[in-house]
Amino acid sequence: MRNYCKTVGALAAASTLVAGYASAELEGEVHVGYTNMYEFRFVDLGNDLVDAGVDVAYSMGDLSFSAGAWYATWDTDNATQATSTLLGGPAINNDELDLYGGVSYGIGDVTLELGYIYYYFPDAGANTQEVYLGASYDLPFGVSLGSTFYYDFDAFDGWYWDTSLGYTIEFNDCLSLELGAGVGFADGQGLQLSATSPTGTADGFQGWYLTAALPWEFREGVTLTPYVKYTDGDSDLITDLYATSGQEYLIGGVKLAVSF
Repeated sequence: MRNYCKTVGALAAASTLVAGYASAELEGEVHVGYTNMYEFRFVDLGNDLVDAGVDVAYSMGDLSFSAGAWYATWDTDNATQATSTLLGGPAINNDELDLYGGVSYGIGDVTLELGYIYYYFPDAGANTQEVYLGASYDLPFGVSLGSTFYYDFDAFDGWYWDTSLGYTIEFNDCLSLELGAGVGFADGQGLQLSATSPTGTADGFQGWYLTAALPWEFREGVTLTPYVKYTDGDSDLITDLYATSGQEYLIGGVKLAVSF
């Protein structure tokens, strides 16, 4: 389950495509990447995530349409009861395909986006669907504010809400530093399990995170982006497949993207 919140470059490829579409008509991106662990909403789902995806978008003035697909595979330790509970079945889940689409509309410095995500897990049989509504706003001094509300109306019935601040430092036309910080909240979300109730969900505050990415366009349309992310999950949230709660994670990875 990819991180679709508007955070930093490689952690939100589907959202970054939409940002520059006011003057474009049809654009897209093909990307591959590696991350040392698979973290989704403060939960460690496994190690050595390898992923690939494609995103396309079409704009008509202030109105933009986007769609994409993302496939990932990763390593998971031996199955435990926590694994079965978290992924919805007894099998270890090591593969995932996400299909998503959205429409966005710009009003001055504000961009609104409505979208849909389908999560397919061939190993675990815990497929699910979400709809989301997001808003982003350009603040003074190059700071951006983004907030996205996700509602799972399928297997993990409940909502998740992510809000973040971003700031970009441009060194030149080819290299920049993208910084971000955010928090998460949830209610009834079946993936956000409670550490105090064996059958309940961790509702309310989920944790906070910091991100940094260094996109380098070393050839026209070809960008290499190393990135890091630090997360601190709330003590009431189970943050791995072994029912451990409140863990902190330092995540690192790299993404290679070709735009067209």
